[in-house]
Amino acid sequence: MCYTARICVALIAGWLGALACAAALADSPARSLCVFSVQGTQGELFGQMRDFAVAAQTQGVTLTPRVLVDERIAAEDFKADQCDAALLTGIRARAFNPFAGSIDAIGGLPDYDALRTLITLLARPELAPRMRQGPYEVAGIMPLGAAYIFLNDRRINSVEKIAGKRLAVFEHDAAQLMMAQRIGAQPVLSDVSNFSGKFNNGVVDVIAAPAIAYMALELYRGVGAHGVVVDMPVAQLTFQLVIRHQRFPEGFGHWARQYFLALFDPALKVVIASENEMLFFFPPPDSDAERYQLLLQESRIALTDAGHYDRQMMQLMKRVRCAHAPENAECSDARE
Repeated sequence: MCYTARICVALIAGWLGALACAAALADSPARSLCVFSVQGTQGELFGQMRDFAVAAQTQGVTLTPRVLVDERIAAEDFKADQCDAALLTGIRARAFNPFAGSIDAIGGLPDYDALRTLITLLARPELAPRMRQGPYEVAGIMPLGAAYIFLNDRRINSVEKIAGKRLAVFEHDAAQLMMAQRIGAQPVLSDVSNFSGKFNNGVVDVIAAPAIAYMALELYRGVGAHGVVVDMPVAQLTFQLVIRHQRFPEGFGHWARQYFLALFDPALKVVIASENEMLFFFPPPDSDAERYQLLLQESRIALTDAGHYDRQMMQLMKRVRCAHAPENAECSDARE
């Protein structure tokens, strides 16, 4: 029973608003999200994407996540129009947007603070046009963790000693193949589904992987008692949400990038916990650290010149690096 006209109006307005919201969701077309996760539905990543799907309802989008443990299939399903959005690694997402996909470039960012700065910049509306490439839009970026070098023999303690060793490279990433050739390694074509097995079984001697793969893919078996993980990031890996933007409301991409930006700290917490679990996690000798950084820079420039990395992203990442460490030698040259 309504005691005053004002209360009655408020109750009726609230009821009508709820009905309108429910009707809008009922009328909104269902959209599918292919989620690549090596841990399947049990992993924290899939849980985060389910939460994202719930939040997307506030934007009038009914999103249904579907997990795939093989990233190649996830990317192919998205390309073949079997899902409207896909969560992929940045390396795989490069095929849909070279600008955002180049974040994972070799030596592109030195640490997680720099990565946070970059993802914050990319969430700004001024850069929204760069996040679209044809029908595709990168609508979210979150940290997967730095890529480290895993070795099955700690006597491989310099770049020169990697020459001739078997190095797993992803067959869909020409940049990795070119890098292997530059350091004289023997490339062994692999993908996310089998590179860990090749390392654990001694088929390859060297891999690059994030810390979260150490336990999830049992990389400790490949490292064994005689191997080592080099505590020097060679790249900052990311997960990227790619959507067919015409199938989502205008402004959804910007909203989603802001949502993913808020996921940075929770995702980083998982990454750091994984890094703390790694045994035989040693930095390179002090005398080699500067030489390794120069090698990464020279390789990144060569890969950009060869068209594997987006030049505008390389310039943006250089500005981020120099904002964090203006004393670096690269900040006084114009090669990137």
